[in-house]
Amino acid sequence: MTTPQTTVLPEGMSACIVIEADVAAERLSDVRRACQQLADILQRHRTRQPEAQLGLGVGFAASLWPQLRHDAAEGAELKPFRALGGGLAPATQHDIAIHIQSLNPGANMQLALDVLAAFGDAIQVADETHGFRLYEKRGYDGFVDGTENPTGAARLQYGVIAAPAADAGGSYLLLQKYRHDLKRWDALDDARQSAIVGRSKADDEELPGDERLPDSHLGRVDLKENGQGLKILRQSLPYGTASGERGLMFIAYCARLHNIEQQLLSMFGETDGQTDLLLSNISTAISGSYYFVPSQERLADLR
Repeated sequence: MTTPQTTVLPEGMSACIVIEADVAAERLSDVRRACQQLADILQRHRTRQPEAQLGLGVGFAASLWPQLRHDAAEGAELKPFRALGGGLAPATQHDIAIHIQSLNPGANMQLALDVLAAFGDAIQVADETHGFRLYEKRGYDGFVDGTENPTGAARLQYGVIAAPAADAGGSYLLLQKYRHDLKRWDALDDARQSAIVGRSKADDEELPGDERLPDSHLGRVDLKENGQGLKILRQSLPYGTASGERGLMFIAYCARLHNIEQQLLSMFGETDGQTDLLLSNISTAISGSYYFVPSQERLADLR
């Protein structure tokens, strides 16, 4: 039996903490021991605050995963994130990712403190980002985020590697932080914003194909291969402060890294030279990394 980690499939979470870190030299055995404790830590917090619906996911980069997997077929698609679009998408790859999500930011914080305590100085935190849901699931841009996310049984199909694969229960994870230029965005009228996104702003309707710009966001990420959509599971949330930087913490899980990568190649002009209009009108990518998120059973039993 293989069980996906608890951040992959849930829908409607309203708060998250994303931590990326590097493993200190010669401390891999300590990382393994910490991972063995995580299920108990999570259960303790879930018991104390069941209404929060806490989830915890831990993923490993290509720099680390080959030393932890049991079989070379586990996470075989994993690779380091590379810069795209002549630097439009920078690579900021780290060794390990910790994703916490729930309906309660305070519960996230308490869980994060205990998770980091378990790892101790075996890891060195490089970035910590707190995300939160805004009204009607809209981002700072005013548009509903994640409308095309798979729902119901399709989430398992697209988000989790199926048996009998050696890495069944696992997922690939993309973490990418986008900083928003909201003054520039707010200077555009709703019609222009809708054209850039490819959806109507007020009622969240997809623009007809004959009206949709090929370099709109929807035009760049609504991809198909052999008649099948290249779907991903998004757990993204806005981040930021009232007085400072604001943007989107983009979090995507998928059973195939291929689906994630094809969307990025299209967005950042690697396929045909056209880049996503969001990149020139509101969003600047400031980080990028790939991780493999093994099943709960494998996380507790690393090589």
